[in-house]
Amino acid sequence: MTDKTDKIISDYINGRTQAKIKAIESRYLYRVKQDNLGIRTAYKGTAEPEGNTLNKERMEEDKELIGLRRTLELLGALYNTLTISERKIIELKYKGYNGFTWYRVAMELENAGIDIPIKRAKRIYFSFKEDVARVL
Repeated sequence: MTDKTDKIISDYINGRTQAKIKAIESRYLYRVKQDNLGIRTAYKGTAEPEGNTLNKERMEEDKELIGLRRTLELLGALYNTLTISERKIIELKYKGYNGFTWYRVAMELENAGIDIPIKRAKRIYFSFKEDVARVL
């Protein structure tokens, strides 16, 4: 059973947050002009450089984009404080859409040469999740 915190962390670990940010930015920066029959029919009344500036201003005011950037910044700060083995635990637990089971996480850690019991791995995972929930 995943909650909102799990979804946010999973999106960050798997790169979906960065992809959402890029999609929103490209929506504003690379607008395609409608062109009917090769004739420029819809004139907005602004010059192209001015229109680009207006699009950039709209992009900076987009609430969803601001929220995603804030989430990315906060999660990056928390994630970078973890040790390499702790990062590996978090990555494995959130890998893909549903993540790995704890036994699979333990097996992958053992294959990587990291000797951490499942109980300690769960403690690291839940403490990171609590930190993220507190910050967000």
